[in-house]
This record gives sequence, structure tokens and C-alpha cells, in this order.
Amino acid sequence: MHRALLISEVLSEIFAHVNEDLGPRLAGKKPSLEALARTCKAFHEPAMDLLWADLDGITPLLGCVPRLHRLIYPSGSKPLTWDWSEGVEPLSEHEAHRFLDHAARVRSLCISCSEDLHLFAVLPIETCIFPRLLSLAFLVRRLQHKYLCLFLSPTLRRCVLSVINSGLKSLATRCAALEHLSLKVPEWARQSADDRTFLSDGVRLCKRLVTLSCPPLDWAAWKYLSDLPSLLRVSVREPRSASRWSLDPDIVNFAPFLNVTTLSFNVNTATYAITVMQHSEFPSLKEFEMVADVLPCSEAGQLCRALSQCKAEQTLEHISIASHVPKVQEPSCNSLTAITQLLCFTHLRTVRLNLHYCIHIDNHLLLQVMSNWPHISLLELVDSQMPPEITFRGLFTALRLCPHLHTLRILMDAVNIDIDPAAEQFQHTTLQKLDLIQSDVADAEAVARIIFSILPCIDRILTQRDHWDDSLVSQKGWDEVNRCLDYLRSPAVVGDDIIGVVAKS
Repeated sequence: MHRALLISEVLSEIFAHVNEDLGPRLAGKKPSLEALARTCKAFHEPAMDLLWADLDGITPLLGCVPRLHRLIYPSGSKPLTWDWSEGVEPLSEHEAHRFLDHAARVRSLCISCSEDLHLFAVLPIETCIFPRLLSLAFLVRRLQHKYLCLFLSPTLRRCVLSVINSGLKSLATRCAALEHLSLKVPEWARQSADDRTFLSDGVRLCKRLVTLSCPPLDWAAWKYLSDLPSLLRVSVREPRSASRWSLDPDIVNFAPFLNVTTLSFNVNTATYAITVMQHSEFPSLKEFEMVADVLPCSEAGQLCRALSQCKAEQTLEHISIASHVPKVQEPSCNSLTAITQLLCFTHLRTVRLNLHYCIHIDNHLLLQVMSNWPHISLLELVDSQMPPEITFRGLFTALRLCPHLHTLRILMDAVNIDIDPAAEQFQHTTLQKLDLIQSDVADAEAVARIIFSILPCIDRILTQRDHWDDSLVSQKGWDEVNRCLDYLRSPAVVGDDIIGVVAKS
């Protein structure tokens, strides 16, 4: 054997490449690594480290204990069902020692079944089962979170939890290297005032956070995060059953979030997010996302105004704002406010606005939008509650200003055709996806001629069928447009008079 293979670091690199070449074929990885581990003493340790590096559940490791192996693999191959450990005695001290020998190799662990956690009842609470663990997903029931401390490693970098409780303080103090924290609380889980306190207090003990995904925090936690230089991404997701957040009238402005590049909110209402934005500056922000169950026009305007004042005019590239439930129309609302507040972001590349009674866009405003967003590549301005006022002439005039646009989704007036494709010299050769949502169409052939002549990269117009929504109006008119487009691109009309051929068809 070559002397280089006696160096464990070299073997680890070689075995890692073998592991990667097998790709997602998990069934092939285990036998290959087992075979390498049995080859010789020099191969054993590096191969075993890779064999146990990533685990989905702790059952395979428990199978290293002879007493449990017979229960887990009664037929010698496939394990039993998830409840195999019901009524089984916890590990003895000797068995726990054997288990821990292999557990030291684990780097990534996901636990989604808590039925076998009682087997660790013999271990002292300060025990660290996986001393070299880097990533942990602990997605178990609340009552089983008492075992969380056993899985907290000083080397832990990434942690995903399904429950908020007082154990978050232990996580922050025992895992000083923690960089990525995600609280995936079930959608309809009840969040008490104590839970919010536990969450906010735990976050304030994390010194090296890079990404944070969690339910709403209190203002003290936001203040702490604004001073945390390592923080890059923040995502706030509010459980649907959560009680409304009471706002502190004495809240002061936070320090600038100097390095945060991504900020997202998924909430019941926008009030909480608006308040956070009104008291914050994000001078490095590149991506902003907001999803609210209800977002009336007035709050949409407040949100966009707060975003426009957060000092991200030179950095923001991606905006996505959506609401799920239409709010009753507010006659006094200025539906221009939301979109005009965003015109200051001149470096935008993608914009998705899917709102209700908030986007009243016509030819003039579309031209203004395109003028201010010359780098835009994806644009969605969706508001099916507003009347379509963009015409073909207005659309093509605006498209001249956006040479990089490849995806466009808008509501437009496709009934009143105000352009002659035969007289039009302009072609937009970048646009590849065009979705005109619920726009009506009267003359399918005329619309197809316009699209074929001016938008040569559009093979078909996206319809509601592409969005898997059968509850909306019929798309027969656009189906006919697409049939005409198919015909125009067929060999039968190549070199012919396109207008005349389509008219005869």
C-alpha cells in the first residue's frame, strides 16, 4: 500500500470523494463504506467516520447495542416500525458507553421520532452524546424536549427546533459556536407569552448568529440583533393561531442592521413587520419578502414607505410582497401608494407584488416603473381586483426600457387592440415568459399576431391552468391565442405572409 494511504487526512479526502460520487444513492453508500472499513486498520477509522457522519434518526446507532440490535433488526435486514422501543428498558451504563463510542463520529443528525428517546434516561443531563455534532434538527413533541440537552454539542453550528421552551437558554450557552438557528413551530401551535420570552431571551444569548428563522421576537431581541455584526439573514414566521402582538409605544430606533442582506416576514397581519421596519435601517439589504394573510391597501402603503426609508436604495435587488385574503375595498385608499414608494430602488432585478386593491397600474405608471428599474429581469404586478388599463402600446413602450426582462406577469387590456404589428419595428428578444393573468381577449388571432411579431421568444401565454387554479374564469380565449401561436411557428407558414395565413386559418 502506498505510504500516502497511511495518512488519515489523505484517506479521508479520498473516501469523501467516493461518497460524493455515489450522490443521493444512500443505499449504495453504506455497503461501500462498510467494505472500506473492513479492508484494513488504516482504512477503518476514516471509513467509519464517513459511515456515521450523517444520520436520519438515532435508531441505526442504537442498533450497535447487541440487546437492541435484535429488536431493531429481527429479520437481520429491515428495521421494525417507529414504535419498536415501546416498553424497552433504557440503556445500561455499559450499553451507553458502547453507544457513545460511535456517536462521537456523527456530524449531522435529524430526529423526527421521539419514541426511543426514553432509552437515554440513565444518562446525566449534562452528558453530551454527540461531542462533534455540527448540525441538529430536533423535531419532536414538546414533552420529549426535555432530552434536548443531551444533543447539545459545543461544536454545533446549525440547529432546527420544533418547540420553544426554556431549553433555548441552554442551547445558547452550551453551543457558543451556533451560527444558524431555526424555530419551525407548527402552523397552529399555541404560542404563550412565556414562549415569546423564552425565544427572545435565548436569541439574545447567541453571540455568533448568521441566520435566524423564528416566530416574532420582542423589541429587546430586535435591539440586540441590530448590534450583531455576524447576522446576515432574518426570517420571521408567525403561527396562524398566535395572538396579536401588542406594540410598545415607547420603542426606540434600533441600531443599523449593518450586514443583514435578507429579511422576510410571514405573518397574519403586517402591523408587526411595519413597526420593525419603521424603526430600522438595513443598508446592506438585498432581498425583502413579505407574506400576510390580510394586507389592506393602507397597510401595503405603510409597508412600502417603511421599506423605502430603510437606507437600502443602493443595495436592494429582490422584493416579494403578497397577501392571501382579499380585504373589502376601501374607496378612500390611494392604490398608487404601494408601488410608487418602491421606485427609489433602482437596482431591482426581481419584483413580485401579489396584492388586492393595491395596484392600480396604467400605461403611464408602467412606463415610470420600467424607467426606474432598468435592470429588472422578473416582474409580477398582480391585482385581479383592479381594472386592466395597460394596453399593448403601453406595454411595448415600457418594454423598450427593460432589455433584461425575461418574465412578466400583469393584468392588461387585451380586448382593445391599439397597435399594428405590421407597422411596428420594435422586437423584445429577451422576454420568455408572459402571463396576462385574468385578462379578457376578444380577437385571439390578432393578439397572437402581435405577440408573434414583437415578442419572438414567447412560445405560449401562461394561463390559469399553469397555476393549478380551476376556480378562476375560463381561459378559452388564451387557449385559442396559444393555438394560433403554435400555428404561426409551424413549418407550414414559414416564409409566408403571416397576417394573411392566420386570417385564413
